[in-house]
Amino acid sequence: MIAAALLAAALLIAPNAVAPTAHAQGCPDIEVVFARGTDEPPGLGRVGSAFVDSLSGRVGGRSVGSYAVVYPATFDFLAAAGGANDASAHVQYMIANCPRTRLVLGGYSQGAAVI
Repeated sequence: MIAAALLAAALLIAPNAVAPTAHAQGCPDIEVVFARGTDEPPGLGRVGSAFVDSLSGRVGGRSVGSYAVVYPATFDFLAAAGGANDASAHVQYMIANCPRTRLVLGGYSQGAAVI
């Protein structure tokens, strides 16, 4: 159900019409910024990976990049604030350097609170 909600949000941000490619070198057409769930190892996590894979197959050949939010994802929930700062910094970087890239934000479990 969470994945379906994320996909619905992504499709609102990245409509079915073919969009022009992002012009800045190294910029994907779509970038998923995802925070993994509690106690998952670093990376996108199982839900984030499945979401990116699913989205990639639904965007008509546009390039899809991903960014795994850096944070501990431990049971020390106060440490998640660092992940919010990391996600914010990455979003700001993408806006400044890849202005035509569509951003999709998502998180699972504790990662949803980070986003």
